[in-house]
Amino acid sequence: MMLLALALGACGGDSGAPPPPPPPPASGDSATTVTATASRFDAPDGSYVLELPLRWSGHFRVDSLSTSERMRARPGVLVFSYLPSDSTQRPQALAVVAVYDSAAWAAVRAEGGPPPGDSVVARGGRVYVVGLPQSNPFPERSADAVLFELLQLRPAEVASLVLPR
Repeated sequence: MMLLALALGACGGDSGAPPPPPPPPASGDSATTVTATASRFDAPDGSYVLELPLRWSGHFRVDSLSTSERMRARPGVLVFSYLPSDSTQRPQALAVVAVYDSAAWAAVRAEGGPPPGDSVVARGGRVYVVGLPQSNPFPERSADAVLFELLQLRPAEVASLVLPR
């Protein structure tokens, strides 16, 4: 099953307003929401930094998947969800960032079917994977559809998104 599909299900509906920032995520396996607006985002475990596009500022929240949702990925899978202006719409994933041990990633790739994302960096026995939405989930020509499209990562941005430490 695709990680992005799981992430889309993990992004429950809300009022459309970003939640207040919670305390830093614990090292446990429960889902955690973190709000960020800067162009740099430090991974919860400190193993990498993400270079986020400035155009995302104020339009997203970050969720961490639980153990059952992240499947073979290491703890700390991050889902960057677009926060729609239409409060009747649910937040939708702009990107999912997961880190796999090299052997686990090889096993995922060997399973067949579409991978949960694209490998963007492999270093130190870890593979950094970015999953992107396959389509725009909002009604055509709506304000959220237009903005969601503008917020999509460009190929060069995906390639330089993850900076391992």
